[in-house]
Amino acid sequence: MMIVTDTASDILESEAAELGIRLAPLDIAFGDVHCSRNTPAMLDEFYRLLTTSDEFPKTSQPAPDTWLGLFREAQENDEDVLVLTMTSDISGTYDSACMAARLSGYEDRIAVVDTRQAIICQYIVVRYAAAQCDAGKSLREVVELVSEFTKRVHVHGILGTLTYLRKGGRIPASVATIGNLLKIKPTISIHDGELVSPAKAKGTAAAKRIIWKDLETADLDPDWPVYFPYTSDRAAAEKLRDETAQRFGLDIENTRLRQVSGTIGAHLGPGAFGFAYVTKA
Repeated sequence: MMIVTDTASDILESEAAELGIRLAPLDIAFGDVHCSRNTPAMLDEFYRLLTTSDEFPKTSQPAPDTWLGLFREAQENDEDVLVLTMTSDISGTYDSACMAARLSGYEDRIAVVDTRQAIICQYIVVRYAAAQCDAGKSLREVVELVSEFTKRVHVHGILGTLTYLRKGGRIPASVATIGNLLKIKPTISIHDGELVSPAKAKGTAAAKRIIWKDLETADLDPDWPVYFPYTSDRAAAEKLRDETAQRFGLDIENTRLRQVSGTIGAHLGPGAFGFAYVTKA
């Protein structure tokens, strides 16, 4: 079975190769400079440009030919295809993949799933799907399992600045300016497929106390690590990891740090960080 996901999943190219997963890149461009690959070097370059370039990056979903090329390859190899896209509430990637599947002439062997997730949560869902395929599950079985599993995956984070929500047109300039002056730190999460900001706090310490409340009642699945995603400030994620581990008795060995790719990172901005986890079924 061919598994395909887009690069909003934060999966590095090296990881995708190891897991046998194909990547459909979303293009990220600062003018004529493109940062579309999920490699450590490209992510470093993306966040450098995000803080130094006069242009806000433009993102575009995978081209139809990208999907069609993958589907033709699967047809030649007589493989089923499982496509796991970022939430359709944020991007048209799901619709693009569905359209390509209809045009491929191979639609009966292709399942396109809207994960209702992005970034680290989409990464977790893709890894889960790959494990189910390795266990010998059929395409239909994996689709059903993924549809239930994705509801158990959660992320909560803190933005370092409001500037990039303003640059991306998400909030007015006046709100960003006042919020930054007052050191307002919005919390963020993915809820029902939407990237939302459920609360705002004055200062990072207060914001951490807000997102920790979600962990207080979470029944964590011990088979999955707790992930600590970040955009450009790895040290901030490490500090949150250490504080969270001490506060909740987490085993540091069962935690992972993950860098957020540029598709969503452009809107979160540098200095964003948080945690993600899987709850028991």
